[in-house]
Amino acid sequence: MIVIPTGTDAPIYHWPYVTVMLIALNVALLFVVPPDTGVILLNEDDEVIESVESVSQFDRYALALGDGRLHPVQWVTHNFLHYGLGHLAGNMLFLWAFGIVVEGKLGAIKYLLTYLAIGSLHGAFVQLLLMKSGMDGHAAGASAAVYGLLATCMIWAPRNELNCTVVMMIGFRTFVSHWDLYYTTVALLYIGQQLLGLVVWGTLGNQVMVTEIGHLSGAFWGAVVAITLLKVGLVDCEGWDVFALLKKRAKLAHEWNQRGERLDREKQVLRSSLKAKARAKAGGKGSHGEAQTDGPSTDDRAAAAVRRVRALIDKGDVAGALVAYDTSARTLVNWPVQPELLGMIKAFGSAGADSDAIRLMRDHCRYYPDASNRVRLKLAQVLIRDRQRPAAALRVLEEIKPGALPADLETARQKLALQASRMCEDGVLELEDDD
Repeated sequence: MIVIPTGTDAPIYHWPYVTVMLIALNVALLFVVPPDTGVILLNEDDEVIESVESVSQFDRYALALGDGRLHPVQWVTHNFLHYGLGHLAGNMLFLWAFGIVVEGKLGAIKYLLTYLAIGSLHGAFVQLLLMKSGMDGHAAGASAAVYGLLATCMIWAPRNELNCTVVMMIGFRTFVSHWDLYYTTVALLYIGQQLLGLVVWGTLGNQVMVTEIGHLSGAFWGAVVAITLLKVGLVDCEGWDVFALLKKRAKLAHEWNQRGERLDREKQVLRSSLKAKARAKAGGKGSHGEAQTDGPSTDDRAAAAVRRVRALIDKGDVAGALVAYDTSARTLVNWPVQPELLGMIKAFGSAGADSDAIRLMRDHCRYYPDASNRVRLKLAQVLIRDRQRPAAALRVLEEIKPGALPADLETARQKLALQASRMCEDGVLELEDDD
């Protein structure tokens, strides 16, 4: 099976000048410094003649393995040498596929330094690791640096896709298909293949798997460099890097857990309410017509419900406050009135629980539409910022009538609408819920 990368959907903010330059340099060096095809001269005692003339130019700049010495120059130079056209072509195809994404985020200078850093760290590590192995050979090629770029793409753009043309030959038939694979999928496939080869063949064959070690070393150092650049703020992944996505997933899981806990509490409150009503009804029937004492008035119960919600918010029990609000809204008529509802929304905001007040803001917009323009702006902001729901935010903003806002709030509305539209264009995955 032959995989040919043809494109990507990742945003490219810088032209890939350095990637093209690196490809041209690798191609040129294949002819300027071709691989050695000669034999090292031996004397009559089969000892290597250690003269400068006996070492080819290729071996002088390829990564020496097992000679007991460190060669810092080779840490850089071996990344630009190849053993033939096939070796070169495969590496250059994927250098282009991964390089344009990394350079597209970093720009030319930072990308060049990143590429050299990955290749040099890999070269130093492998040469040091195998220095005392007793091997007699050299390693060359850009594949370790390419694996480093692949690991970088997996960390910086895990949900972007690599467009590939796949050629499969079964018997005398050739099948061509087009695949769109996440960079995470590509990385796991290729890095997993190298890990499997290292474990299986290294164990069964009892030999040092130089190719697999080199590729995995490149991927490791690529990941180290990518994480470092991300954490120090030298690259902007616009919230789509692997750490940001994991954080969003954890936040979403936490919100769903809170939602489940809230629903459980509501069920318990509802069951208790039904039991209380049943007991009260049974007690009324057993009174044989005796006069019943009037309970609290509707206004008193409405005021008590507001105080209960506010008290729970002040205690930090946001989930309990939501249960109390839902219960009161379901059992009391025309509750709460507009000023009290707006006050509870502000109380949630003061407690840092804007996201939990979405239900209240929606109720405000539903029951008091003419007094809800500011609430709609706040609701749209929370949907965009906390819930990653740009389409829902746009629907809320569309409810604001033209000319209904003062100039400063109209500017805020336009900014929110623009931000939501961009998120929709970027393909933000929006999970519908009932808030």
